[in-house]
Amino acid sequence: MSKQIFIILFLMIIGNVGCSGKYNSQEIKSEIKSNQPIYELEIEAQGCYLEVYVNDVPVYFNYNMGATVLRMPINNFIPKSGSQKVSFKMVSVDRKPFSTNTYASLTINEYPKGETQQKKPVFSYQTFPFESENAGSFGIENSFEANIPYQLIDWRKGVDLTKEDPEAVRKEIEKVYKDYTEAFKKADLSKYKTLAKWRQENIFTSMYYTQDQKSQVEKSYVDEIQNQKVKLFPLENYKLVFYGNGKLAGLQKKNEAPGIYIDSENKDDAFLEYILLYRKSKDAPLEVIL
Repeated sequence: MSKQIFIILFLMIIGNVGCSGKYNSQEIKSEIKSNQPIYELEIEAQGCYLEVYVNDVPVYFNYNMGATVLRMPINNFIPKSGSQKVSFKMVSVDRKPFSTNTYASLTINEYPKGETQQKKPVFSYQTFPFESENAGSFGIENSFEANIPYQLIDWRKGVDLTKEDPEAVRKEIEKVYKDYTEAFKKADLSKYKTLAKWRQENIFTSMYYTQDQKSQVEKSYVDEIQNQKVKLFPLENYKLVFYGNGKLAGLQKKNEAPGIYIDSENKDDAFLEYILLYRKSKDAPLEVIL
């Protein structure tokens, strides 16, 4: 499985849950029964590298050659109902002007869970043909309205991590990365669940998982990992990055999504797990939230 495909598949099941990790489950269950909207991003692009963001959080990175065609749910990037920001950036693959065949098309559809035939667009944008003389880069920022029956932990209310000591933030994140690697190396499901507890609960809330679905997903967290070969990609090869208008932080390899790259003696077994962290309050630890 390629790293790009793994990132896409992983993003298709990640999410967030809400209000300080506490919520009235009965109220949410009651609302969800009658309202389970899925917000799905559709992307088509060719002739460019592409980055897509929702609420200033990276949803998709593509730095591979060739055309892009994909669909993925983005509920986990929508903390609560209302206006949501969407943006994307295009860069030419050779840093030269885009060719006349270069284009990108983004659509966000809304539909009831399991009823894709009822999808309706809430956002749509397609680039115009580029003139022969162009900068080789292009981007837009816009918004769409979402109406969801739950409220996730809103990282936008967290601490502005860009105002903290970057070295201290980095060291704290590196500790999480090392713990993650150990969890994979030992196939330690309990440790993994502790490290990712908010994110994993968020999955079940934003994607309306049943208890059976939750149990099945939990069993798969560390399955099929060649744990004896797992190793942490050298941390000096990551850069510290901030998203969510400074409320989210992570480490990022060049031309990859933010997250931990789980290396292996066998390169075919290597993969990337998307990770972004936030700090709820000044004295709280950084926690995995996306």
